[in-house]
Order: sequence, then structure tokens, then C-alpha cells
Amino acid sequence: MAGNKRIRRQRRRTVKKRKSAGFMGRMIALVLFAVIIIAVFTVSQNIYYYITGSRIDSSNPYPVKGVDVSEFQKEIDWKGLEKEGYRFAFIKATEGSSLTDSNFEYNWKEAGRTDMKISAYHFLSYDSSGVTQAENYINNVEKKRGMMPPAIDVEFYGIYNEKHPEHVKVYEVLDVMLELLEKRYDRKPIIYTNSYIYSSYISGRYDDYPVWISDPEISDTLPDGRDWLFCQYTFRGVSENIAGGEKYVDLNVFNGSEWEFRKYSGR
Repeated sequence: MAGNKRIRRQRRRTVKKRKSAGFMGRMIALVLFAVIIIAVFTVSQNIYYYITGSRIDSSNPYPVKGVDVSEFQKEIDWKGLEKEGYRFAFIKATEGSSLTDSNFEYNWKEAGRTDMKISAYHFLSYDSSGVTQAENYINNVEKKRGMMPPAIDVEFYGIYNEKHPEHVKVYEVLDVMLELLEKRYDRKPIIYTNSYIYSSYISGRYDDYPVWISDPEISDTLPDGRDWLFCQYTFRGVSENIAGGEKYVDLNVFNGSEWEFRKYSGR
């Protein structure tokens, strides 16, 4: 009798092991099937985006459009801007060593809830160190998944509109900021400027950095023949989703196709 009980227990254990092995086998098969389905879907989706987004119509050579904003634009409906077809935004974050744009926190948060690609930009001061300006930016701009590189706005202001800063004064600030922001955000910052400043200060020294140029003509290349990455082509755009259409907004284009923009990360 004892031997029969042992045999029955062994049979039950064998049946349980077989059931467990069968269950595990089915689970592994389901996981593999799901992985294959996801892979096929991803590949198919990329092929679709490549086919539909890699060509550029000669009548619309820059199909990817975006905005750049600051507290001047007041209230912004970011979902509304996205529905208008804008694909990216440069959002003012900081200025100099201590100033923060009053609408930055709201804009950064709300724009981040859309599928737009976003970058935070810093307005460069020639009157404080690159270290403290970089600290101001870093302390206010958290790293966000999918964000574009930081941007540094290099232009003249105040007294420097009449008496342009000496080159060494610009370089000792800009060099440090570029280095520190690249180290923090793991990508080369974008330099925003106009054609005059580009030719006078940027060209030949910062050729490894992408350029966001202000140029209403949307020239094919920069003055030295380099390609620009983004171009700000007007200061007088209007949208019902920006302060109810009561404030102008700067409009920009990306130098590439929909497919190229989709793949762009700035790394």
C-alpha cells in the first residue's frame, strides 16, 4: 500500500511538472509572438514614414515648421499650436546669470505634453561669466526625454547695438557656455544668430556647432557656405493659439524632410 501511495504521489508530481512546463512553453511562445508583432509593426511604420516623409516638394522645400517663444507671447495653447501643424518650438528659458523667463516653466511643461520637439534657449550676456550663465540655464532646464539640444541666442542688445563687443569678450563667455551645456545635456548646443554676427563672430570658430539662423530670405546656405539647421524667417507670425492672435510670434523651418526631422535628436 505504501508503495502504491508513493507511485501515485510521483505521478501527480509528474503531471504538475508537465502542466507547468506546458504553461511556461505557452507563455514563452506568446511573448515571442508579441515581440515579432511589435517588430513587424515598428518596421512597417518606419517604412511608411520614410516613404511618405522623405520626399520634398519643390513648392514647399521646408515642410517642417516651428515657433520660438518667450514671455512676450503671453498665453499659449500648445495643443492648439500642435494641431496647426507646428512640429517644434524653441522656448526661452534664461538670460544672463540670473534672469529666468516668467513663462518658461509653464511653456516647458505644456509643450512637453505635445508631440512637438522642444528646445530651451538662453539669451547670452556679454557682461557676466560663461560659468554663471551656464549654471543659470542648468538650474532651470531639466533634462527631458526627447528634447532637442540647448540653444544659445547670440545677438547684440543695449549698448552693444551701437558699439559691438570685442571678439575676445564674446568668445570668453560663449566658449565656456557651449562646453558646459554640451557636457550637461550630452549634445552640442545650437547657436542662434543673424547673418552679420555669424560672419563676424561665429564662422570659422564654431563650425562643429549647428546653427539656427535668422534670415527672412531663407538662404540656401549660411554666408560661408555651411548648411544651417533651423532658420527663423519672420518675426510677425500670428496664431489664434498665441495670446488669442494678439501677439506676434517668430516662425521657423527645419532644413530637411519630415523623415529627417523625425529622426533628428541632436546627438
